[in-house]
Amino acid sequence: MCYNYSYIQKRGLKSSHHAGEITEQEYLEQVLQLNGTKISDSIIAENNLEEQLVFPGLEAPVITIEKLTVEDFQFGLLPEWSKDYKDFRKNFNARSETILEKPTWRKAFQKNQRCLIVSSAFFEENKKTKQRYRFSLNKEEPVLFAGIYNNWIDKTDGVVIPTFAIITCEANETVAPYHNRMPVILKKEAQKKWLDKKMNLELIYELLQPISASMMIAQETNPLERKKKKEIKKDSQLGFEF
Repeated sequence: MCYNYSYIQKRGLKSSHHAGEITEQEYLEQVLQLNGTKISDSIIAENNLEEQLVFPGLEAPVITIEKLTVEDFQFGLLPEWSKDYKDFRKNFNARSETILEKPTWRKAFQKNQRCLIVSSAFFEENKKTKQRYRFSLNKEEPVLFAGIYNNWIDKTDGVVIPTFAIITCEANETVAPYHNRMPVILKKEAQKKWLDKKMNLELIYELLQPISASMMIAQETNPLERKKKKEIKKDSQLGFEF
């Protein structure tokens, strides 16, 4: 299960993009470059960066097959038939083995509603010791997860909420000592195929494999602060209660 990951953002970059000061392509390139940066406290301070943690219910950057640029979608997929907004809390990981069988995921996958989820790392926690681990790539390149998305329409008010889920697979040898599942991380060539509408679905499905363990590193990191539960509201970005 991957309910917690992170991405690196630069203060002011998003507002510059919204203001039209940089093009879509420049924004995409800068976001990807940032998320390939090996961060440290000094690098964060010197470059006005922050590592944003993402839980179900929060918005995070994705690159959809439809627009091929960076957009903010909500983590936690809501299929079109979902009647309850709160379903996002249980629909954040799609198992690769059953993505063609489960109604929650099947239609989005078959309709080419694929996306790349921009990340710098993902996290797992030892439930007994509460030690937390950060998993990233050992080279300076962004961690791009395979994902599916859906633009859910609330029948009560017509509000459109873009949502996504991470596709997971069996853990590789780097992750397996800590958890039996991990996100599908796509290498460069696979990223192009994932965002190609013309690709055969059988070939796309073959991409849903664990990345080589030799390409990854695991590091101990600080435990999460537990927060008091909050009421879930549709128009707010709230962390996943666990």
